[in-house]
Amino acid sequence: MESVDPRQLQLQGLALLLQLQRKARASEDTTALGFTMVNETRSLLPYRQAALWLAGPLAQIRAVSGVALLEADAPYLVWLRETAEALFSSGDNVWRAFSANDLPSSLVEHWTDWCAPYGLALGLRDHRNNERFGALLLFREQPWHEGEITLLLELADAYAHAWQALQPRQLWWRPLLAAKHSRWWWLAPAVLLLPVRLSVLAPAEIAAIDPTLVRAPLDGVVDQFHVQPNQPVENGQLLLSLENTDIANRLEVAHKALAVAEAEYRSNAQLAVLDNKNKAELSVLKSKIDQHAAEVNYLQDQFARSEIHAPHAGISVFADAQDWLGKPVAVGERILQIADASRVEVWMELPVADLIALEDGAETVMYLNSDPQHPLEGKLYSVAYQPEATAENVLAYRLKAQLDSNEQPPRIGLKGTAKIYGPKVSLFYYLFRRPLAGLRQWLGM
Repeated sequence: MESVDPRQLQLQGLALLLQLQRKARASEDTTALGFTMVNETRSLLPYRQAALWLAGPLAQIRAVSGVALLEADAPYLVWLRETAEALFSSGDNVWRAFSANDLPSSLVEHWTDWCAPYGLALGLRDHRNNERFGALLLFREQPWHEGEITLLLELADAYAHAWQALQPRQLWWRPLLAAKHSRWWWLAPAVLLLPVRLSVLAPAEIAAIDPTLVRAPLDGVVDQFHVQPNQPVENGQLLLSLENTDIANRLEVAHKALAVAEAEYRSNAQLAVLDNKNKAELSVLKSKIDQHAAEVNYLQDQFARSEIHAPHAGISVFADAQDWLGKPVAVGERILQIADASRVEVWMELPVADLIALEDGAETVMYLNSDPQHPLEGKLYSVAYQPEATAENVLAYRLKAQLDSNEQPPRIGLKGTAKIYGPKVSLFYYLFRRPLAGLRQWLGM
């Protein structure tokens, strides 16, 4: 009979070890990995029984060789769990070879019924914190040799690494629950009582202070704009014209009627020198002249008012001239504004759900959409008494704030987001203000 080369046996053992490690790392889940650990480790070294024990508050036997479906309360599994807990109850052993003499008397009486004489416990460690999370228990009829244990320790290390890789990602707050961190938990209530400044965010816009409204002086149709949005204008400069063709025609007819009345009056005045009857008609003709003259003056005033001029110097504030061309307007309808570009303030629309206690002089900071790196600081001076629906159909309060001294006032119409600061509150209230408000509405408190 030919002798077996020891080097060949070593190579076969290493090949089997690498194959098992590769299979462990390729496992889809912990169930498949547990099956490999208790059943296929036999291909490396022979044994009769194997079990996978997991430590922790819910210690359990996760897998047993030759058993597909486990019952947690089965006497055999209960005995295996208690055996593993007794082996690792004290000390920090990486592995332990044991027999019935190493167990408490309560566990020895069932040893011969369920297990082979010689056992080996291989600890499974989490490489991140170097803590043991379980063990692989092996039982067979022959004692365990040092070389076998070294080989199995390498395999157990690969099993432990693969098991941790299949665990879900640990939540950031889980380590805080560990016993070694428990002494810091008393700080949590103290942190929630720290004072912080309450603040809210609201859409904001740069608006003019006390602008002059330019309204339609009469009913008509916008014919032409002579200025552009945000264009500087002078006092008396022509801004826009209303359609005046009808007024011009009526004025021409009125002029002709006045001329006819005047000619008729002059003719009768000449005849009145010789005929008293014509002299009596002169007062009637004079009244007609006055009537037609009044109508001419009225139409001339209407014609002049169809061209709207700037009441003072400033800039024209409106959206787009094309939106107004050809549009009919009624008397008093607002068309545009004339504002002083150097006098601006911040208008904010704070939703009702975000309203907090605000006082006059509260600090505000506006971040322009066009230049968020240079915030505009100001002081709150006006809060609307009642909310109104915004363009986005959101019920909000109108807030106004005066800007602090600024060398270059921002352009009227710029939009952004404003941060409004309220009183100091606890960190708990700052974090849970909205949830508490929603809870109160839901409970009706």
